[in-house]
Amino acid sequence: MSEKSDSEFIVPKRTFTVELYVGLFAIVGLACFGYLAINIAGMEFLDRGHYLVSAEFDNISGLEPGAQVEIAGVPIGQVSSIELKNTSALVEMRIKEGVKLRDDDIAAIRTKGIIGEKYVKITAGGSEEVIRPGDQIVDTESVVEMEDIIGKFIHKLE
Repeated sequence: MSEKSDSEFIVPKRTFTVELYVGLFAIVGLACFGYLAINIAGMEFLDRGHYLVSAEFDNISGLEPGAQVEIAGVPIGQVSSIELKNTSALVEMRIKEGVKLRDDDIAAIRTKGIIGEKYVKITAGGSEEVIRPGDQIVDTESVVEMEDIIGKFIHKLE
């Protein structure tokens, strides 16, 4: 057997290649896609800039988590969760930090348009006392269902 010389074991010098650039481009593209998907879906990982308040309703027919919370037509938050509490519905809302709700504000469930989506409308009260994070809005108005109104009207005609 012959001995190999040092020239046969030379490792070629590494340089940046097309594969590296394609890999970096793919990673950056995936990161941008993920960022856009999260923003379009309206998801948030950190709960900064919001505080939670709740309200108890007799009927929330059609209201879903993610629905808007508005004052004077301006979005100030969204419904974060809905759960059953005895025979009523407890609605928890995430409100923007700069918005101060008062203890006599009225939370009502309304519909956008004739058959539109449900949202929570906050009507401002006159009190000076502000609701703290985690408190509950006491004055509420449940959803008005067209079926109930039509049924009452028909029974009055009989």
